[in-house]
Amino acid sequence: MKSTSFRNKHSNHGSRRCRRHLHLVTATGLLAAFILWPLSALVAQERVLRFHHMLPEKSPQHQVIFLPWASKIAQASNGRLRVNVTAAMQLGGKPEELITQVEGHQVDIVWTLPGYTPGKFPRLEVFELPWIASSRASATSQALYEYYETYAREDLANVHVLAVWCHPSGVILNRDEPLLRPGDAAGRVLRVPSVVIGEALRSFGAEPKLVPAPQVLKELQEGAIAGALFPYEVIPTLKLSKEIRHITEFAGHRGFYTAVFLLAMSRKTYGSLDEDLRKVLDAHSGAALSAELGRMWDEIEEIGREDFAAGGGVVTFVKNDDYDAWVEASQTVNEAWKAKVGRAGIDGGKLIAAAKELVAKYTARARYN
Repeated sequence: MKSTSFRNKHSNHGSRRCRRHLHLVTATGLLAAFILWPLSALVAQERVLRFHHMLPEKSPQHQVIFLPWASKIAQASNGRLRVNVTAAMQLGGKPEELITQVEGHQVDIVWTLPGYTPGKFPRLEVFELPWIASSRASATSQALYEYYETYAREDLANVHVLAVWCHPSGVILNRDEPLLRPGDAAGRVLRVPSVVIGEALRSFGAEPKLVPAPQVLKELQEGAIAGALFPYEVIPTLKLSKEIRHITEFAGHRGFYTAVFLLAMSRKTYGSLDEDLRKVLDAHSGAALSAELGRMWDEIEEIGREDFAAGGGVVTFVKNDDYDAWVEASQTVNEAWKAKVGRAGIDGGKLIAAAKELVAKYTARARYN
């Protein structure tokens, strides 16, 4: 009997020790989990996005547009969503490969030109046809974004679109003399931002050459091109003042051309974000961002004008009969474009009419605001 009591006593004591040990282990585990949970959750929730573009780090686009936009994203997300902006193709590749980098999830966000990949974005090409854009990027960019939403979503189905906009009406930069009439372009090799506007130059007798912006200075210095189609804003960015002495600017109600810009995000990256982080991006993208970027491109355009004037450059304005001659000479380009996209089942005439109507709508709004 005593023996049994002794065994029970020690057995009960052992059980109590086991239970205390179990409670201690459990409590310790819970305490460790409680301590570590906020840190692990924070690490899991914080996201860093890689934003890649081709322009130099000192460019106004990088300094006053892309970096501040990234800062707004970080602030609005309380630091949980950060955008690292990398300039000058430092993550590798060529400018014309940026769109495939974001489509293939090699990077998360890119700034690029659809015109660098001819034929890939046929519906967006309409805005790069001659005499579609207005002289102000702010009005044309608003028209362009609405056009994208209504007519061109299929072009950009492989990416998540953050913004679509354009630069102000482009001008013709030339080394030696201004190009006053279409025939003055004959025989000249001129850099173009897209095949579409290149066809217009070809109709004037020029030889268009598709060259990404960062390579233009080298091409000019080597004599591979005689000039380039650009907005003014790119002149200080690419240090073109010493190579370009003349600019041809068109003084009509429509600009000679523009180039479409795209701020695109990997669909995979966007879909993987927490819902609240997607809402932060949504609040800082879309129609409002596109309009704002167009307005800011108008502002930095003036920096380029001042830079060219300070270097003693000469601007020749094309107007009246000379302006009409350029418009008339480029009409065949629009017809050829309609025929080309028509073979792919796209109603080019409808798209041209829609683009012109939207540009007119937002240009009129700008006059009254």
